[in-house]
Amino acid sequence: MKYLLSLGLFLLTAIVGFTQNLLGISTSRYGGTNRLYINPALAADSPSKFYLNVFTGNGHVDNNYVRYQAPFSLLRLITGTVPAQYKNASGSIKFEQAYTEEMLNGKAKNGTVWGEIRGPSLLMKTGERGAFAITTRFRGVAQVFGASEPLLSALRASLNDGALYSIPSNDNKLNANTNTYAELGLTYAGTILEGDGRKLLLGATAKFLLGYNAQQLINRGMNYRIVQDPVNVNSAYLEVNKLDATLAYTTYLQNRSLTPSTLFSSSVPGRGFGFDIGLTYIDQYDTDSPALQLGIALTDIGGLTYKGQSYTYTDIGTNPVNFRSSDFNNLNGTSSIIEVIQDKLNTGRTPDKNTFRAGLPTSLNLTADYQLPGGFGINLTYLQDVRAVQAAAIHQPSIVAITPRYDARWLSLAVPVAYLNGGLTAGASIRVGPGWLGTDNFLGLLGTKSNGIQPRGLDIYAGLAFGIGRVEEE
Repeated sequence: MKYLLSLGLFLLTAIVGFTQNLLGISTSRYGGTNRLYINPALAADSPSKFYLNVFTGNGHVDNNYVRYQAPFSLLRLITGTVPAQYKNASGSIKFEQAYTEEMLNGKAKNGTVWGEIRGPSLLMKTGERGAFAITTRFRGVAQVFGASEPLLSALRASLNDGALYSIPSNDNKLNANTNTYAELGLTYAGTILEGDGRKLLLGATAKFLLGYNAQQLINRGMNYRIVQDPVNVNSAYLEVNKLDATLAYTTYLQNRSLTPSTLFSSSVPGRGFGFDIGLTYIDQYDTDSPALQLGIALTDIGGLTYKGQSYTYTDIGTNPVNFRSSDFNNLNGTSSIIEVIQDKLNTGRTPDKNTFRAGLPTSLNLTADYQLPGGFGINLTYLQDVRAVQAAAIHQPSIVAITPRYDARWLSLAVPVAYLNGGLTAGASIRVGPGWLGTDNFLGLLGTKSNGIQPRGLDIYAGLAFGIGRVEEE
């Protein structure tokens, strides 16, 4: 249980994540459909008549609560190549509490584990002034947002830190959301104003969403203390005596794998719609002149409605509710964890509702880009979360990034540097022909206690895409 809590808190207090940003791809003029997730108007700026994205995958973890200090890298951890000396006899990893170090500054903590697969997608120019795109995407995310330090510290210590015993902690907040869904997007973008080397592009994307799995714990305020277990003096439990929260979850993916029959089943619990809209201004006299590009977009408007159980708690009664570490042993998945919490709070209670809403990570995106004729350029990207702190939704973490790059038809190089979740990350990406490989957090993949690098997360992405037919001569 201590391993699960320590590793889980590092991963689940990571901020958006398998992040949808993919800065090395989305800031490239040859990024095709991957640019549309930042601003759909960029479809009309494609240098290719046709663009086919075969596959793009990304995984990202980042957080502002703990630094990773294990003797093995996160890359070894996720690839299953941890040396045998750090494993138990059963083959499981001996993940010690000392492998993470808290960053305590009195601020609320955020984090996300995000995974995304961008499937077959097609962008087609409909002439010199317009473009149409069809995109597919599968996303899975687990996120903690606005969590209080005292509560996270208690969980990280597996409730066994004697220094925390019997100290009341009031008004603790913790919002936890998971969401696994697929989307089909239809984009159209066109030139609405043009003259003297300047043009204004407008684009929009409509999305149809299918949801497979979602859990929510929107904790608006909780009072608790950690109490030594009178039955077992070597153990303790979390005593909750006040709670103002909403708890909701689905069970569709329990005992199911993500097979085609599961993904396209008529019984999937979630359905919804989303929408992106964006404007892009371009100032370029001719193809031999520098190009200035400014953009503004609002993306991931909307959400899904899930069939599932939803409970609201404002009064847990006169008897405190106790949670022990052993309550969460041998569980499988976040749905099981949510069910244990619900059962502890009120065994056998009828749900208040049989549907609940899960919002998309709505964000305001601002971009500025300067491209020289020889291929060198620089991009500034600012993504601002616009969801309320207590929203029943995934959040897009606010990020500011600068990406110097070299872009040519058969080769792209980029070095994104970003300020995310209170820390700096630096990455690198390369495209040779149709193949992409990159990371927005290079040191996060390699950091260990021995080399002195203390990463907050990791990031890696790769893809295969083709641009066919030139719109203009380079």
